[in-house]
Amino acid sequence: MKLTKLSLITALALTTAMAGDAKISGDAKLFYGTTDAGEADLFNKNGAMGDTAINLDYTREVVAGVTVNAGVTGVSTLGLENTLVSATWVTHNKGDVQDSAWIDTANIVLKPVEKTMLVIGRQTLDTPLAFTETWNIAQNTFDAAVAVDNHLPDTTLIAAWVGRGNGHNGFENLHGGMTKYGALNGTQEAALAVNEGAFAAAVINKSIPMTTAQLWFYNVRNEADAIWLQADITPTKELSVGLQYSKISPKGVVDGADDTKAVAAKLAYNVSGIDLAAAYSKVDDKGLVYMGNTATAGAHGGQSKLYTEAWWNYNFVGQAGAKSMMVLAAFDAYTAQYTSVKNNNNNLLEMDEITLTATTKVGPVDATIALINASSDDASIDGNTIQAYLTVPFSL
Repeated sequence: MKLTKLSLITALALTTAMAGDAKISGDAKLFYGTTDAGEADLFNKNGAMGDTAINLDYTREVVAGVTVNAGVTGVSTLGLENTLVSATWVTHNKGDVQDSAWIDTANIVLKPVEKTMLVIGRQTLDTPLAFTETWNIAQNTFDAAVAVDNHLPDTTLIAAWVGRGNGHNGFENLHGGMTKYGALNGTQEAALAVNEGAFAAAVINKSIPMTTAQLWFYNVRNEADAIWLQADITPTKELSVGLQYSKISPKGVVDGADDTKAVAAKLAYNVSGIDLAAAYSKVDDKGLVYMGNTATAGAHGGQSKLYTEAWWNYNFVGQAGAKSMMVLAAFDAYTAQYTSVKNNNNNLLEMDEITLTATTKVGPVDATIALINASSDDASIDGNTIQAYLTVPFSL
């Protein structure tokens, strides 16, 4: 793997190591997946994908209340495409399989007063409709400025400007720079509007006993306004209830298109160390924009924060017309999840998925195996999938 871009971070770390307050950490990963969907066969090169990655993160408090963070990720196939796989988890250099490295984190954290924090620069985000997706071997990040304030009792206020990211359509701009926020539909007009970024604001409140309530507002410039309301209630230590409502309203280049509206509910219970959960969601029959991550896959698919989201097949629960249910059981290092999506609009947007996972530690390696069975009229996902995730965390 060609990791020449790591030299800047390494040099910076060496010059400050004597201060005692610099930290370098990261992980090395190997991800492999094989499927018999479509015309592929399990463990055959034509139905398999693989990648390796190394992530290196540096953090240091330079003065009181000021912290700098930097990080680099590199990916390599290690030549697996010549023998075992035919696809990669992320887009490599110029769309081929060359080794690649890029700066995924470069920000400064300011704490000007107590209970107020600013994060300015390249960073991860975790909000309902614009977020860093963690399923991949590398995470998408954003050039953004985020302010968080906790001066009001039981209340967190958040304001953010998100200028651009690198996760659109599977890291398509990985080596063209952080150039896109995301296109919310497939029109040519929208393609010209994707560089205008987004504003986001939120109020998260815990004044109601045993309840965390969230209200988010988004202004995706020249494309859509959106709201997300969520309440998570824990009446007992064992029981929790969740409610979600969201609406995405197209504007600008897509003004006049139908709103996307979704509701969801979840019930979770812990009994004798076993976590049980069930959820249901419904998206209205009409709506231009997929109810998911507005910063990545765009109008027609992608990962969603709805309670019913599938474990692996992310392009279904947020579609217009989708009625989805999810049940989950987890014990210790084992999970089982079943997701079913029906859709009034199109049989190809229907899907059933059963996923079993097991996680263990083998020496320094964190290992997860996933067995996935999907049933759909979409032949590209209808079949069985086996995935292995190997991760070695480290600190220097």
